[in-house]
Amino acid sequence: MQQNITHCDGYSFMLVNIDCLRDSTHFNIVMDLQVSIEALLPYLAARLPGCTYTHGTGVINLMDAGHIVGIHPRQITITDVTGSEEARTLCAKYFSSIQEVESNRSSITPVLMKRSTITVMDILRALPRTNCGLCESATCMAFAARVFRREVPIGLCEPVGANPKSYVSLLEQLKENGYPVP
Repeated sequence: MQQNITHCDGYSFMLVNIDCLRDSTHFNIVMDLQVSIEALLPYLAARLPGCTYTHGTGVINLMDAGHIVGIHPRQITITDVTGSEEARTLCAKYFSSIQEVESNRSSITPVLMKRSTITVMDILRALPRTNCGLCESATCMAFAARVFRREVPIGLCEPVGANPKSYVSLLEQLKENGYPVP
């Protein structure tokens, strides 16, 4: 089931049901851009913390507070949205980022090679894996997933927060991928 198309200056968007969860009250956004941003992708990748981008592929992927975001030359997709107000806010945020990058393009160093990435499993492997629950997650795996989705900072893991020197490699990887670190 599709919702109505909402038109804004420079783009339009619609909410669509998540295919595998037809009865869900959450939706995905399909945002169509009026003008291609293909030439801006390397510059946008430089400004979006933690994104995955390989120059020449025509797509930027990232996690944003639990939303999977795919940025293509003429379309942006965003997953797991609760309704039209959240959709409007997210679309405006990404369109504003595009406009900011376009305005400041000359002062941005573009990403012209593959960026390093970090996965949920990379985060999990570096955690103490005690499932202590002090981070308010049931397991270290659940916590690693929340960190990966940028829902919580890594410092909520008490062993990491209390002794960051023991987790230097993990913290460096997270920082390199745009995550906040203690």
